[in-house]
Amino acid sequence: MHKEEKEYYVFTRAKRGDDLMFIGSVDADSDNLAKVYANYTYDEEDWYEMFVVNKEDFLRVALSESVMNYETRVKGAKV
Repeated sequence: MHKEEKEYYVFTRAKRGDDLMFIGSVDADSDNLAKVYANYTYDEEDWYEMFVVNKEDFLRVALSESVMNYETRVKGAKV
């Protein structure tokens, strides 16, 4: 039985107190493999912390039409 790969987002912080930042993603069959792939793929730094999050676990927040609306913020901006 072959599991389907899922996409995992990778977040790190370089030192304690730094903001957590998105650095990329990996595809893996399981959470454990995602951790291994992330550690191997993004080993260019001595990270203080690294997290992988299944992309499917992210929840989109539905904002009102006037809040953070691309059309009104960017396209409607005067140059």
